[in-house]
Amino acid sequence: MDFHNLSLALYEKWERAQDAIEASGLLERFLDKVQAYYCEAFLDDELTWYETVYGEDELQDFKDDAIKAGLTFTVQLVDED
Repeated sequence: MDFHNLSLALYEKWERAQDAIEASGLLERFLDKVQAYYCEAFLDDELTWYETVYGEDELQDFKDDAIKAGLTFTVQLVDED
């Protein structure tokens, strides 16, 4: 099999895989469940750290790090619009 035919076969296989992913709806369900949060951490009412985190795991990591550093924090949901 020459390079052209191999490239074409790989591309067609990739297209079929993409079609299967779209048809299954798995990607949309995964993306819909990831929530973004805007987080701020304060030391003596002074903003010292802020970031946007994605998902519950990253949010919990932010909270744990802020508490370890002795900071207070706020968390806001980021609108999807």
